[in-house]
Amino acid sequence: MAELRRLLGVLRTGNDTSQAPLTAPQPSLAGLDDLLGQHRAVGGAAELRISGGRVPLPASWELSAYRIVQEALTNARRHAPGAHSLVELHYGPRLLTVRVSDDGPGPDPSGSTGRAGHGLVGMAERASLLGGGAHHRPGSGRRLPRGGGAAVVIRVLVADDQAVVRTAFSGLLNTQDDIEVVGEAEDGEQAVLGAAELRPDVALLDIRMPRLGGIDAAREIVAASNGATKALMLTTFGLDEYVYDALTAGASGFLLKDATFPELLHAVRVVAGGHALLAPEITGRLIAEFARQRVSAPPKRSIDGLTAREAEVLVLIARGLSNADIADRLTITDHTVKTHINRLFAKMGLRDRAQAVILAYELGLVVAGNSGP
Repeated sequence: MAELRRLLGVLRTGNDTSQAPLTAPQPSLAGLDDLLGQHRAVGGAAELRISGGRVPLPASWELSAYRIVQEALTNARRHAPGAHSLVELHYGPRLLTVRVSDDGPGPDPSGSTGRAGHGLVGMAERASLLGGGAHHRPGSGRRLPRGGGAAVVIRVLVADDQAVVRTAFSGLLNTQDDIEVVGEAEDGEQAVLGAAELRPDVALLDIRMPRLGGIDAAREIVAASNGATKALMLTTFGLDEYVYDALTAGASGFLLKDATFPELLHAVRVVAGGHALLAPEITGRLIAEFARQRVSAPPKRSIDGLTAREAEVLVLIARGLSNADIADRLTITDHTVKTHINRLFAKMGLRDRAQAVILAYELGLVVAGNSGP
């Protein structure tokens, strides 16, 4: 009501002095610390993070953003008492992003009506009046997946210069309980900046993007995160040079855009788990390319530093054998296989199995079309 009275006050004529002045200050983002303090005082836990450099905003923006945070914290107290809430503000060029999340239990799916409740409609209306939008989804909270165990959410950044493609991928990925799209980018430069700020587990990158291509973006993202963010390349182009360049830039996976939705989900989960993934049709062309290059290019590295067993393990990795398969082939334990792999990766400066395959073909240890004994 105070906000309504404030709006009505500006419509009154200035001659009426019988009304009491509206002296209550308008809430703004400067008052978030006090708001979080009130939240803590009644038993809630809350944290505020600000990125992008705080700048002055129009009063309408300040008020709406404050109210959105206030309503979200109220929801947390009502529906997830004792949960830890995180309030994040990001100041971008002509854009303010407000994100409020908590680690409380998600809503009971059996009691869902399919409608947005808990003040979500009001939040969306506040954002839309300023030309923005509001999105909400249940997170993993403390829910346990079927079969028990702790729920882990894979954070994904989607980068593609086509808005329709970005929206489609984000919408599909967000349908999964264990995957959350935390950001989008329309070119490589935005992807690099977004990855540095959001620290996603996986960056889904289109090969061809303006300003900075997907391959160069992958190289910068992987290097800046020290490998913590995995790059998964997605494109309509299956040309060999793109595949090779993407893998040498540090990408952990490569899929064509005509991959099915289950294949995309599988790729995101595999890459997030620290493994490499290539579409089958790409693998065949990649092997043929290595065979062609081997004729004209000398090996780039020597394997003098590897033991005979480590070199043998490298060859078996390049032939597509899993750790269990290698253990069976060499009659050793899985633990011993992992030890050999860790040592050869450290000696040769390899990050994952994809780079190990590249090295084996570069050195001529494996020949295309020859699967070995």
